[in-house]
Amino acid sequence: MSLVRAVHLAVLIGGLAYTNISPALAATRIQFARGSYCGVYSGNFSSGREFVLHLRKGQNFTSRNTGSGTQYDVYVRGPGGRVPGTKVSPSQIDYAIPVTGNYYIYVESTTNYNSIEFCAY
Repeated sequence: MSLVRAVHLAVLIGGLAYTNISPALAATRIQFARGSYCGVYSGNFSSGREFVLHLRKGQNFTSRNTGSGTQYDVYVRGPGGRVPGTKVSPSQIDYAIPVTGNYYIYVESTTNYNSIEFCAY
């Protein structure tokens, strides 16, 4: 199911905000190596993939395309709803985190295999 269809479906059934787009697949918990602020994930994002990360109010979250120029669609949702991002380069989007809590990051790519880096500062 595409994100657009999922959002339309959510609106039709009572205005629910974007949740886990693929209910059969649990969100992947983003984990950083000890002492690191970033983690890289590779795989098939063509059908969409959801990640989750606990962030604190005031942190900056970054999604960065580390693949071969592939365009991603990235959507970030937290306890207060969708978080708008600022595109700082063709491969990077920054998000200012407004509220402490779990944030769900939905990524969809135009190709089957690629990689993305997530950072939280």
